Amino acid sequence: MNNELSVIRQRFDEGDTQVADRLPDAIRDSWLRCANQTIQMSGQLEYAYVRPDNLKELKSKNSRLLNISNRHVEQLFQAVAGAGWSVLLTDKDCTALQVRQASRLRNTRIASAFRDGVILNESTVGTTAMSCALNSKQFSRVFGAEHYQQQHNSFHCAAAPVFDHLGRLCGSLDITNENSLNDMAVFYMLETCARNIQKSLILDLNNSYVLEIIPSSGQFGDITNLLLAITPDGKMTGCNEAASTFITDQRRFYETCFSDLFSSDFQSLSSRRAINGDPFFLTLHSGVTLASRVISLPHEDKSLARCKGKIKPVASGKKEPDTTFGDEGLKNSVARGAKVLNRLPVMLYGESGVGKEVTARHLHDASQCSGKFISINCASIPENLIESELFGYQPGAFTGADKKGFKGRIAEADRGTLFLDEIGDMPLALQSRLLRVLETREVSPLGSAREHKVDFQLICATNVDLKVAIEEGRFRRDLYFRLKGFEIPIKPLRERSDKLAIARRILNKDCQCKKHLSAEVAEFIERHTWPGNIRELRNVLLYADAIGEESKEVATYELPEEYQSCRGILVQTHESAPKHTTSGRLLDQASQDLINQVVEDCKGNISQAAKKLGISRATLYRKLAKERDTTALN
Repeated sequence: MNNELSVIRQRFDEGDTQVADRLPDAIRDSWLRCANQTIQMSGQLEYAYVRPDNLKELKSKNSRLLNISNRHVEQLFQAVAGAGWSVLLTDKDCTALQVRQASRLRNTRIASAFRDGVILNESTVGTTAMSCALNSKQFSRVFGAEHYQQQHNSFHCAAAPVFDHLGRLCGSLDITNENSLNDMAVFYMLETCARNIQKSLILDLNNSYVLEIIPSSGQFGDITNLLLAITPDGKMTGCNEAASTFITDQRRFYETCFSDLFSSDFQSLSSRRAINGDPFFLTLHSGVTLASRVISLPHEDKSLARCKGKIKPVASGKKEPDTTFGDEGLKNSVARGAKVLNRLPVMLYGESGVGKEVTARHLHDASQCSGKFISINCASIPENLIESELFGYQPGAFTGADKKGFKGRIAEADRGTLFLDEIGDMPLALQSRLLRVLETREVSPLGSAREHKVDFQLICATNVDLKVAIEEGRFRRDLYFRLKGFEIPIKPLRERSDKLAIARRILNKDCQCKKHLSAEVAEFIERHTWPGNIRELRNVLLYADAIGEESKEVATYELPEEYQSCRGILVQTHESAPKHTTSGRLLDQASQDLINQVVEDCKGNISQAAKKLGISRATLYRKLAKERDTTALN
């Protein structure tokens, strides 16, 4: 507690209420209300909870708000929980309806306050960010000793009011931390989440056109744009705060019609252009022209509309997507990933060659979306081309551009799945543009000022530690939390106990002749460390299938030449090693010996050696550098 605030608290507690004028307006007003109710600043505080039967009734009363807000609250929590923030949604009377507690929460009071049904109104617990937001109808931040109750001085909170489709106050959204993190990015995300809840409540109106109107030179998809819901007979049924402020006085909202606001023909809303979601112009009676577009049509079941275009019928006799991979843990993770993919981004972690793209395709197939699977390797596209590759370009946008233009890979993924491989290698400048696309679900090709709506499932993959990349300034923290929806780690082949099951699947699926492994080859596969992971194993088996004899069994002499000597190293090491030596160290040494030998055979040509090993040049460089560091230490 800083000295000034400590003095303010002491003087206020002694009866000098004028000292509260030094506080922010919303907090000052709350303190004065608390004092008028004779609430003690240092009094004992015990939280009150709604009875279970009453809580059930309360949630039923607020069921629409809860159903609509659930995914928004979850997305906010996923984004901020890593920084220690807990998230709480209240009703308009400041009773907790939905909570998400941070996992490493040490403060027991915060844990007690963040429970469904806890009563957090001003009369019960004093000044909170929630009570300030509800009373001021504005974003409010109440940190530490700014709380009226002394027992809340360890709370650091921020809250935003939540409005319904008519602009009426229906609740508050709060984030609380035990650390005083004055993070403006988090506060912006909180306010955006509250606005998005109202937007979703407006979009949930069944019998209405929902218009998005740009009030200035902004872009479609901006959360500060005007939203108006209008029935087919021209009556207003909803609007967001921006529209209420910009166009009409909320006190006469119920009497407002389309013709009261616009001189444009109401039939323009049902034109082919408008129905397709293309921009058009509406003119106010004052003569001001505004860019507009229809983002939702009447007579639609919104719960189905959100899934529209993502579900396709499964053809008779079509096999279910193979998501077992021979590993029960991975099988369960992939099954869960397929369930959440249409709601959350999925992040795949693993070394090069472990099968991240194969896993991504399984997720795409399991989700049964109707669109394409679009794969982009962020590490393989030249930096000067990746922007046009992702976002597309207009004809003549730059020298050498195709005369027909290019749609862009993100637009191609519309109603499908966008797979961004090696996302950790994306240039920083492109990360900010990708972040905006993920927030607005709109893309603007190079050379065009027009935004195109896109709807896609997102899967990303990386072989680098993104948290380290953030610390080193190579990856945006806000993008990381946007992508951090559901994580699936894929172990390297050397750590997996199902190597033979994977090898047999490769034989059955990809090989024409070979269908079995000899005992010696099976033993070799089990002991080898496979620095190139499943990709390397597959290449070895395809080699044996292509050049081997016509027998159905893979023999040791049919393996690539470099693996012949590697096999000898493994056998020799295995036989001569002391009994207490761990198998992991043996395999690591054998793998390094193989790498050195292949590099030597290729006369130092890293590209050729990486190709033979079935790994990327970057991975090979890292392994060679690791060996140099180990040798130096020894």
